[in-house]
Amino acid sequence: MAARQLAVGRVVLGCWRRAYSSAGAAEFLHRSIVPTMHYQKSLPRLPVPKLEDTIRRYLNAQKPLLNDDQFRKTEELAHQFEKGIGRELHEQLVAQDNQNKHTSYITGPWFDMYLKAREPVVLNFNAFMSFNPDPKSEYNDQLIRATNMTVSAIRFMKTFRAGYLEPEVFHLNPEKSDTQLFKKIIRFVPSSLSWFGAYMVNAYPLDMSQYFRLFNSTRLPKLNRDELYTDEKAKHFTGTEKGGIFIYLMFLIKMEIC
Repeated sequence: MAARQLAVGRVVLGCWRRAYSSAGAAEFLHRSIVPTMHYQKSLPRLPVPKLEDTIRRYLNAQKPLLNDDQFRKTEELAHQFEKGIGRELHEQLVAQDNQNKHTSYITGPWFDMYLKAREPVVLNFNAFMSFNPDPKSEYNDQLIRATNMTVSAIRFMKTFRAGYLEPEVFHLNPEKSDTQLFKKIIRFVPSSLSWFGAYMVNAYPLDMSQYFRLFNSTRLPKLNRDELYTDEKAKHFTGTEKGGIFIYLMFLIKMEIC
């Protein structure tokens, strides 16, 4: 155990020394010249689809699954819905969307789907990652591997919070949009117009509003709908070993660890 702790200490100390010896260069994953949230203010809202289009897409999806009689019945019911209660519901949705121009019409139902669900969160909702063995065999020691992943996560967090994380952009023509020249130009475009500047070169910035939930966040149990809670001032993280949960203080952040 002492040898393992010594090895971890060397990894952490080496990382800490690199951060200071390179004047903080290793403190962040990278330093994007375009601020992380540069496109957020100008992102277009998700439009409410036309009811007719929704009915058409629904029927197109059902047709391969049904025989002729079943499809005719489904088509009849779909058009009855379109002319009746469906029309009323659609008008209510449009009215609600007009009253909440700060967000997308789907945001509320999307969060309700998760936060009101009472199935086990693990397996049903939580994402997970698995990693291949490190090419350097000495880094596959469990304690060293956990330390390296923790240090990397802290670097990601600090990069994001400093606004240096590269914005998420879907490039359809990366030869024009995913270049240093374009980035140098777009960073001077006001945030209220930046999305449209990217659109002009066939690039589509994506919503990053939930990135702040990646760290220091939890789901608080409530009676009918759970609550998402984020404490950005927290200085600890949790780890598990052999079924036990342990809390560690992130004092290394204060030393600007990489």
